Amino acid sequence: MLEAVSGTSRQLLVLEPIGACEALLPLLQDAGWSLRRCTAETLVTATSHVLLLDLHEQPLPSLLAHLRRTGLCCVALTASQAAASSELDELAREWLFAVLSLPVDVPGLLETLQQAQAGARLLRSKSKKPRQFLGNSGQARSLRKQLDEQGRRDGPLLIRGPRGSGKHLLAQLLHERTASAQRRILQVDVTQLPGGLFDQAGHSATLAAAASTTILLEGITTLSSADQQHLLHHLQGHPGLRLLVISGDELEVALQTKHFREDLYRLLSARQLHTPALSEHPGDLLMLAEHFARRHGVAIGRHHRRFSEEAIEAMMAHAWPGNVRELRNRLLRALVLSQGRQILASDLGLEAPQATDDDPVTLEDYILRAERQALNDVLGRYTHNMSQAARTLGVSRPTFYRLLHKHRLR
Repeated sequence: MLEAVSGTSRQLLVLEPIGACEALLPLLQDAGWSLRRCTAETLVTATSHVLLLDLHEQPLPSLLAHLRRTGLCCVALTASQAAASSELDELAREWLFAVLSLPVDVPGLLETLQQAQAGARLLRSKSKKPRQFLGNSGQARSLRKQLDEQGRRDGPLLIRGPRGSGKHLLAQLLHERTASAQRRILQVDVTQLPGGLFDQAGHSATLAAAASTTILLEGITTLSSADQQHLLHHLQGHPGLRLLVISGDELEVALQTKHFREDLYRLLSARQLHTPALSEHPGDLLMLAEHFARRHGVAIGRHHRRFSEEAIEAMMAHAWPGNVRELRNRLLRALVLSQGRQILASDLGLEAPQATDDDPVTLEDYILRAERQALNDVLGRYTHNMSQAARTLGVSRPTFYRLLHKHRLR
């Protein structure tokens, strides 16, 4: 993997302030890295794809908001005694390629940066296939049906679901079903608007863009009371506004604590879609893992790598608090780090469940494992064509569905 990028330019973005890590920068330059400094506010316009940052110099909630809007492969440095936090856990699971403890081993840092450069190449790779909300579970199939129904209608729509579950993908798929699909969707984070969404006269240049494209609004619970009032009046006067609002559970919390208007909430939630947590459709887990492994593997010219049995067991046992985004992030690192013919649990940063003396290893066990692997292979290849998937395995369609239920893949 590293050989695939050895000839590329080593450009490194350094997030200011870099604090105690400043002394590392001359060493990186001596090793051939071209450095460019930036701030959190200029991350979105960054042209480099590998980012180095000192976690102690960055407010984590603000950093999360900025990283969500970038496609950077991030290496973070932190003191080994750093206190754990939910924000730090989220960063490490879902957004960071690696977290290294200070004082850092320079050769180890150089190797990690080179690996991150390979990961950045994977992030930049674009699939030729159209985007879709993948899954064969009832939740995924129902969501795709709702997507087709709601995509043909105008007006505000609320997209709810836990972080990392695909809300932004769903918003993009909705936009692609509109007449303005040829234009880019306009993503607006309310928390990053210094003057608010509306001016004192109640006008919004941001919402005016809805005349030509779809607006994706985030951080709506931080709107001031005045802006909530303006937004309510604006939506009442423009019922066909193509406005998508993304929220986890914070909107309901703000409503219960009287920090959000009930009439505005009713208007926004009249039409809504909900993206499920990965734990709600575990039968899709291995199919999604196969999809990411195949998609990114093609980008680097590698043959498709299968998962070892311990990797499959580790993935099935993991809680996936970061949902599909965490799965993709772990798969990206695994493709860069894996050295053998299979992706191991350690490549994914997961621990395989410990085998016990009571675990039988019989011919039937091996048959079941082979069935499950074969099913996930064809599901990843023929997501929306069950007849073709069954023919590929050489079984009838009823037998194929029976196997899906047997292995809890549907």
